[in-house]
Amino acid sequence: MKIERLKTLLLIFLISLSIYQTGQLWFQPFSASEKPEEEVVINNIYLWDKIKPEKISILKDEKITTYKEEYCDEIWVEFIDIFEDYLKGEVEVSQVENFQFQGIVVSLPNPLPKELFIEGLEIKNTDFNNKVKSIKNFYIPEGKFKIIIENNEGNFIQIDSDVEINRKNINNLSDKIKENTEFTYNQNINDIDLNLVIPKNEYIMNPVIVKSEINIEDEEYITDIAKSYYNDNYDYVRKSVESNNSVNYVYKNEKVLRINSEGLLEFYDTAENTIGENNVYVSLLTALKFTEDFLGYPENAYLTEVESIQRDGNYGFRFSFDYKILNRPIIFSQVREERALEIEVIGEEVVLYKRFIRIIDLTDPSLMEEKKAINPVDILEDNIGLLAMIQIEENKDLRDEEIIKNSILESIEEMYLGYYDPSRKLSEQLIRSVWVMKTQEKRYIFNAVTGNLVEIQNMD
Repeated sequence: MKIERLKTLLLIFLISLSIYQTGQLWFQPFSASEKPEEEVVINNIYLWDKIKPEKISILKDEKITTYKEEYCDEIWVEFIDIFEDYLKGEVEVSQVENFQFQGIVVSLPNPLPKELFIEGLEIKNTDFNNKVKSIKNFYIPEGKFKIIIENNEGNFIQIDSDVEINRKNINNLSDKIKENTEFTYNQNINDIDLNLVIPKNEYIMNPVIVKSEINIEDEEYITDIAKSYYNDNYDYVRKSVESNNSVNYVYKNEKVLRINSEGLLEFYDTAENTIGENNVYVSLLTALKFTEDFLGYPENAYLTEVESIQRDGNYGFRFSFDYKILNRPIIFSQVREERALEIEVIGEEVVLYKRFIRIIDLTDPSLMEEKKAINPVDILEDNIGLLAMIQIEENKDLRDEEIIKNSILESIEEMYLGYYDPSRKLSEQLIRSVWVMKTQEKRYIFNAVTGNLVEIQNMD
């Protein structure tokens, strides 16, 4: 009898415990369950290897610029730590007129929203938040404890802080740029001074053979990508293969994934759950976390542009990324209007994702050789007549070839080496080593080995 009573009491205790635990689960706030864990994971993303400069310039008597990734990254890591500490002090923010500058310029690819820096660095300074609208360039004056920011409108904002800048490491890196790159000054073509510092004795790899990171011919790998994207819904997905081997996956006409025959991946999601704060910083973290979880963040990629978007009455952001290969920027043919990575985020959802990344094909590494690039001044001198004739063909009102030549020469602001990717060929694609000669309106692209004109690109 006692045993039966004991069993009854134990049963009552277990039922009570189960009811209590169930009640705890039902009445526990949702914000205390999965959401904070997700936020912690997102906030652990390191931003400053994804937001980083396109180039670093040293302005003293002449302007010396490097696009080489190893130098840009080193200076950027030093600078971003300094900038964070600098804004923790007592700060005064003011606009600068008649800006004359000597020192270091850290140039972002395009103006980026200030919120990425304010929230990424946890900047609390109200004056900074109110007066800085966007950030295009950072200026670190020589010998002075201040930082100057250039925004999207070409205005210069000076930040004075009582925190002293530790300049030693940055100065050492600047010296390293000067010591490891040879430059020539005051070059003259057609009796026109170029008025820029021109790198010489530069070496590049040629040829460079690349392939798309996503191989459409690897059926198992493509299936794994689709399973990773659709997760538990994969069994309900319709798959179709086109005549050119491009693969399409569709789920309820809401989530469409396409991997084309050249390795371009893109998907579209109607994303019913677009509720969420329209915050550019949180949206960027959402995009980056999705990328890292899906196929991984591409090596040497960097954020180049942020745009506001609207879809079906909902607002969000489009994030575009470029990347470098062998420490030099990739220049896509303008015919394709290509971006390495493009992500659209609305609310808390990634609704559009495009990815086309190249990796070096090491099937036969002996094909790649280090070669000395032709002097860019010689290339320009040999081709200035051709550039003038092209401009005359585009604008019949222009007649005087000499005036046009001089106008082109005077407009060139910088010259740098890169790699030109002409097409979306899946594999065995030769990318060309090129000199890029940049003006405010155009980029003139020349083969760095042959000196031939490759493409003229509009900057707008």
